[in-house]
Amino acid sequence: MNDKFLLKKTAGMVALQMVYGAVFPNKCLFCRKVLDNPTEITCADCEMAARVETKAPEGGCRIYAACDYSEAVRHAVFRYKYEGKRVLARPMAGLIFGRFGKIDADFLLPVPLHSKRIKERGFNQAALLAAELSGPMALPAYDGMVRTRDTAKQFELNPHQRAANVAGAFALKDGFCVEGRDVVLVDDILTTGATVAECVGVLKASGAKSVSLIVFAVASL
Repeated sequence: MNDKFLLKKTAGMVALQMVYGAVFPNKCLFCRKVLDNPTEITCADCEMAARVETKAPEGGCRIYAACDYSEAVRHAVFRYKYEGKRVLARPMAGLIFGRFGKIDADFLLPVPLHSKRIKERGFNQAALLAAELSGPMALPAYDGMVRTRDTAKQFELNPHQRAANVAGAFALKDGFCVEGRDVVLVDDILTTGATVAECVGVLKASGAKSVSLIVFAVASL
């Protein structure tokens, strides 16, 4: 039923990752120190500094957060989102999977961007993360949710304004089914949780059995 919404890595993205990996040395995702082991994602120091415990806030939405939103993590996310370093989706997803392994759920669902934002940035950072996580987690990733209006950037607003900013801003795409399913939302950063709370509300109202959240970094709950 949901197959038409399936997210897959594009051939261009696969080729970019192969070329990047062949040409450039493997560096720590955070401090960018060259790593001896080509399979490592971070150096030992950054691995410990960035680690954060999984948290479960009020509302029953379990959160799997790979990193604390420290200065080094913030720089990595900035390079990914605003400098167009799409290849960072793979090590970011690798770090998430390394923290939590496979999660018991039916599918992954990235938090959507408005079409205007995608046009400006060129990609949805949450969708790329979900596509990268799909393989190792053995879960399909679907592009099944839409942002119905262009909202102000959340980081420019206070917590109260953030909740009002995203109220009613999300919906499921026509024909996408979540009824009775265990859904895992995917996003890059969690701050106040206003965006996630709004998405969870839409999913629960549409019959989702449970909703969890995977984020690369968490700033606060």
